Amino acid sequence: MKPINNFFLAALVLMAFSMSTYAKTNHLQGKSPMETQNRNVPGFHAISSSGSFDVELRQGDAEAVKVEADAEVINEIVTEVKGGTLQIHSKNTRNWGNFWNNRHVKIYVTAKNLDNISLSGSGDFRIDNQFNTSDLALRISGSGDFSGAINVKTVAVSISGSGDFKLSGKAEESTIGISGSGDFNAGNLITKATAIRVSGSGDANVYASEKLDAVVNGSGDVHYGGHPKSVSKSAHGSGDISGS
Repeated sequence: MKPINNFFLAALVLMAFSMSTYAKTNHLQGKSPMETQNRNVPGFHAISSSGSFDVELRQGDAEAVKVEADAEVINEIVTEVKGGTLQIHSKNTRNWGNFWNNRHVKIYVTAKNLDNISLSGSGDFRIDNQFNTSDLALRISGSGDFSGAINVKTVAVSISGSGDFKLSGKAEESTIGISGSGDFNAGNLITKATAIRVSGSGDANVYASEKLDAVVNGSGDVHYGGHPKSVSKSAHGSGDISGS
């Protein structure tokens, strides 16, 4: 009987070790149960996201924020309004670069009107359907990508990181500045006038029906469509400016 008891004891120890290892692995890989929080926020006219969280924006009659994340991390995600800006970031209590690995985090934002969206983290930002407003500034200084459709009077885009922009819709005027490696794909953003400056390695695809002003001082290329009536272009770096 003694050898049998020893066998069962060894089996129990092995099982306990396996379960402990599995639990630790799940903890590290962010496999805790999913949780959703609907958060009350006051009105805001701008969004700033500086985390590794994916954000989805839609236009609605009232501002709202919904956070979907692993249960063990959802309370570490901050969504607060300061000075009219919805700020999305994490609490400064951990080594976040390692902590957020393999975590599922998605933030759904509803806004009535916006004039500024800033993305400085590694998370992506997507506009669901089309966002209508007057003047809009869009900035990427991180590695996250931005995509969506807009209907605006003017739009100003700044890319100083490695994140890419993909825009469609309509704008009377657009102003684009690229000083990073991110690309700007807006061949389906129909504008009357577009001014673009490229001093980095990012490429751009734009549309202008009346006026184009393009300057390239870096290695990025600019391609334009729309057959603008007035074209001013200057290339001083290795980048090229071409139209169709």
